[in-house]
Amino acid sequence: MKKMLEWKTWKALHKALRRRGYKGEFEKISMRRWRNSASPLISMALPNTWFDEIGLINLERYEVGILHRYYES
Repeated sequence: MKKMLEWKTWKALHKALRRRGYKGEFEKISMRRWRNSASPLISMALPNTWFDEIGLINLERYEVGILHRYYES
C-alpha cells in the first residue's frame, strides 16, 4: 500500500513503470482513489511476484470455505 500512496501523480507511476522496463503509452492514472487499484497499470507496477518477495500470503493458494467441495464438480 505504501507504494500506491507514493504514486499520487501519474508521472511518478509512469517513472516506476519505466524503471521496471515497461514501454508504450500509459493512461494518466494516479493512485488517489481505490477504484484505480484494479487498473492494468498497477498490475504491471506491482506484480504478484513482488508480493511474494515481501512475504505476503497469497490467498489463491488455499482452499477455504464450507462450499468449496460443492463447486468442485
